[in-house]
Amino acid sequence: MFPATNPSLRYIIILSVGALVTLNLLVTTGCKLGADRHNAIGCQAYNQGQITTAIAEFNKAIEMNPNDADAIYNLGASYYAIGKQTKNLQATQSAEQLYRRTISIDDQHQEAHRSLAVLLIETGQEQYAFDLINSWKNRYPTSTEPVVELAKLYQEYGDNSRATDLLVDALKINPNDVQVLAAMGSVREAQGQSTLALDSYIRALQIDPKQPQIAAKVASLQNQLAQLPSYNSPAGGTASPTTPAPARYGSTTPYQKF
Repeated sequence: MFPATNPSLRYIIILSVGALVTLNLLVTTGCKLGADRHNAIGCQAYNQGQITTAIAEFNKAIEMNPNDADAIYNLGASYYAIGKQTKNLQATQSAEQLYRRTISIDDQHQEAHRSLAVLLIETGQEQYAFDLINSWKNRYPTSTEPVVELAKLYQEYGDNSRATDLLVDALKINPNDVQVLAAMGSVREAQGQSTLALDSYIRALQIDPKQPQIAAKVASLQNQLAQLPSYNSPAGGTASPTTPAPARYGSTTPYQKF
């Protein structure tokens, strides 16, 4: 059984096929639906710790749709799990190749970029991880996903100021981006600015209430701050409880997306 901290896998919504379509479209869509089905079965097997079954299903999905970026990514995540658990260098190398293949098909695949960066860090190639995410950011200057990942990297390596600057710029692009707000909350926690962190988390939760992890963050910070004599509200007071250092990028809860 693989631990619960393994990467979450990508599911694809299976759409129904209308009756009035051409035969060619039916065949094409049928292949895609079949690939999606194998991908979904593989995800279920993976989450149950049945890694061999998962790999077989992901391979079937890729056979039916060689450009299925999610199935390729999921296969890479499976090999990376094996490599991490068994110290199998070949499995880790296969994972890296599959992550890169995913990105070559879908250059904005956030999970693949994050997972490849994690792999590079875990194999002692920290600078390449920064280069990877920074290059992704430069290719898509109006996209917030690469900014969030780059900020997480800087945060882990102790440069909270740089992480904050990146997230401030991202909020200028989209003030209501939940990922950015959650990342900003995390950075502010690391800086000991718990009232500001709480404000960021609350804003994220207001935009998307269906986020149990952020809701838990809000409840925890409110409880901690309520015990401080100088605390009145999320908008006031500067006293903050002690906050733990951020976890190593991708190691404790890898591939987690708020």
